[in-house]
Amino acid sequence: MKVQVDLEESTKVISSVEVDVAPDASVGVVASEAAPKLGIDVEEITADLYANGKRLGPGTLVSDYSAKGIPLRHRRDCVELHFESDIVTHHFPVSWTWGRVHLWACKRFDVPHDACANLELREGSSTGPALNEGAELGVFTGCKGVWLVKPGPEPNGGR
Repeated sequence: MKVQVDLEESTKVISSVEVDVAPDASVGVVASEAAPKLGIDVEEITADLYANGKRLGPGTLVSDYSAKGIPLRHRRDCVELHFESDIVTHHFPVSWTWGRVHLWACKRFDVPHDACANLELREGSSTGPALNEGAELGVFTGCKGVWLVKPGPEPNGGR
């Protein structure tokens, strides 16, 4: 059975691939076949595959969707991460939490695990509002600037 997987970045489909899988294949199998063709880690694509606006778990059978001609869609958003003088731009699954982005950034910038725990993500600038690490990225347009920084003093002199 042929399954179409669309890659969406910043609300636009930028690429589509077709994979051939068994009729009883799961979303996890489709993700492992589609990921290399799309140049994405399997973990990332598995975290965010949708059909008809519904997020599909890795064990979901794709025959329910593909037999009806419904493509699977993987959605990603652009985040520009800043750490000290380094900047990296990456597209993350929209269902990832900011906490996962935080861990990804620490690995990417070679921040030791114990030091990573003492950093936080801030939106817009190094002094911008802290991002809720339990919240999903969600869908947005453009590339969101995020800084990985040491927390500053709390308002009213608290810590």
